[in-house]
Amino acid sequence: MLKKYLLPLFAMLLLAGCQAPSNTLSIEPVMKLPSADPTLGAATISITGVDKRPSQTLAEFSRNGQLAQLRPSRDLRFLMQETLEKQMTARGFMIGSPANANVQISINTFKADVQEGSLRHNITVNIDITVLATAQNNSTKSRTFRTSYNVQGPLNASNEKITDAFNRALSDIVADMAQDTQISQFIKQNTRY
Repeated sequence: MLKKYLLPLFAMLLLAGCQAPSNTLSIEPVMKLPSADPTLGAATISITGVDKRPSQTLAEFSRNGQLAQLRPSRDLRFLMQETLEKQMTARGFMIGSPANANVQISINTFKADVQEGSLRHNITVNIDITVLATAQNNSTKSRTFRTSYNVQGPLNASNEKITDAFNRALSDIVADMAQDTQISQFIKQNTRY
């Protein structure tokens, strides 16, 4: 009787151990918000996101003799758009339409170079994001935020280690965006209330 239940249970555990790891990474940066600017008045902006990358894959590398293609758990374009909306709202802008200025956030580069051997791994994340503001008078201002993050360690590059590298790099970009005032100053100077 015991063999009847023990053998299928052992087979299920064995098969569960052979399952391939998920190739989906949860990209969640630490959100950094700027302080409010009381001089903004009632400026309304619209924000759109654009993904200019040729591939939606975050990383491609050989893992255990097979090609691993890692993808984000959600659309990065919407993640960056949401991040910028939160930051601009914290500054004092209103998000809506019709807008005094149109702001576009573009993902130019968002990838990792992953190398792993039997003893060590090397992960290098590169992120390049551009914020472009266009006022009603068609004048524009753009700011590009770039970062590179490298981590090395023993054994293989697990999905958790790669996710952590992406989140650290993206958190740096988000913090840089929160500290930068050039886009908000441009909108303020080119907005008529």
